[in-house]
Amino acid sequence: MRSHDRDAVTAFLESTVDRPTFGIVYGRRRIGKSTMLVDTADRRNGFYFEAIRVETPAQLERLGAALGAFLGVGRLAIANWEEAFALLLGLGERGPLPVILDEFGYIVEADPSVASVLAAALGPGGRRGQQSQARLIVCGSAITIMRALTEGQSALRGRASLELVMQPDDFRTAATWLPKSADLPTATRTFSVIGGVIGYATDMVNFDLPKDRDDVDRWVVDRVLSASATLHREATTLLAEDPNLGGKSALIHHGILGAIANGTVTSAGIGKAIARQASNVDVFLRRLIDAGFVTRHEDPIRKRRPAFSLADPFLQFHYAVLEPHGAQLRGRDPSALWDERLKATFNAKVRGPVFEEMARTWVARFASHATLPVRDFLGPSTVVVGGIERQVDVLVAGPGAVPNERTITALGEAKAGDLLTTRHLDDLVMFRGALGEDATDATLFLFGERFHQELVTAAAGRPDVQLVGLERLYFGS
Repeated sequence: MRSHDRDAVTAFLESTVDRPTFGIVYGRRRIGKSTMLVDTADRRNGFYFEAIRVETPAQLERLGAALGAFLGVGRLAIANWEEAFALLLGLGERGPLPVILDEFGYIVEADPSVASVLAAALGPGGRRGQQSQARLIVCGSAITIMRALTEGQSALRGRASLELVMQPDDFRTAATWLPKSADLPTATRTFSVIGGVIGYATDMVNFDLPKDRDDVDRWVVDRVLSASATLHREATTLLAEDPNLGGKSALIHHGILGAIANGTVTSAGIGKAIARQASNVDVFLRRLIDAGFVTRHEDPIRKRRPAFSLADPFLQFHYAVLEPHGAQLRGRDPSALWDERLKATFNAKVRGPVFEEMARTWVARFASHATLPVRDFLGPSTVVVGGIERQVDVLVAGPGAVPNERTITALGEAKAGDLLTTRHLDDLVMFRGALGEDATDATLFLFGERFHQELVTAAAGRPDVQLVGLERLYFGS
């Protein structure tokens, strides 16, 4: 698990304040939250409890058994959540102690008043007469529920000393999960299927990852396309696990994700694709954004409607490859279908968008100051050339409150799998010219797996051109 997440939790636990403190950790399933927190509790002799989806009396009975075992006193009878939090916070009487309630969303789902009860327990009245340094952490995967704990008029607003939103790992970290025999092209293809969710690279593929690029096709067929593969239905399960995304509105959320994965990226277009007014789509889009499944892209240099993309490569794969071809996969050999049709769909609709996002991630997180000294705004954009609107995969702009007054510092094109040639460079030069004076000094970036020697030679003689191959993407700046 990433060190900055552990560091944040450690700083919270090691606070010297002489009172109970409260923290929240959340993020989508299977990214390693529970693994980190169980390890934390074990190393510090703390208390860890994982809730399940049951009614409150059953949950309190389970908690009483766990608390009694932790204290060595036998099962405790807990009548309500007031008693439960008093006991939990009382665990810190002798000094700082981790007290962790995992899958807290299930507790809130069964009893929405829990947040108010906890706020009261943490407040001056609840602490009166109690000496405790409990470090209470609630954790959950239902992101919309967990985020709501501290938003708006929530009783817990202002109570949390830690609010850690854990994200999937980036493509660089994901590459470290692969066997040593795997090269960088293998890493990019694998990331385009499962993204940075550690659970998708371990238990959910039976700890089987591609050994090299020749093994990728076998792995996709066996571990994702096969009807027996656990990843085959993962997207449906993800939405069903969050009560704000499942239920009666599940079909709308699935429809939006499918539309975006297949190239419809504006709210108006999405509304048309799912037969709803754009204004009616916004609330569902916001839920998916809050849940971390959709990314909203603002144009760095124009005030226009935002574009949307899927935040997770696996969801892109599911809605572009798996879901539209579900019937064929149930009735045919997945290996043959992959070779005949689905691999081409994967290359066209998944690898491209994922690689573009990898390029933007590199610009935002890994490019050095010497490479890009100014990058206040970053995103995809468009340029009109010869009356035709063309896509710009990466556009970087300097500061400015008004988008159309910002100076463009970089333009980039990202191509997964294609051989990049001087034609691609010529396109970027043309785009820069069409953007006018604001882009005169913009650096031109070409991101790709392969570069024609003629392009390499041309770029070497131009200080305004940067080539970012896989080696630099994964290890350079």
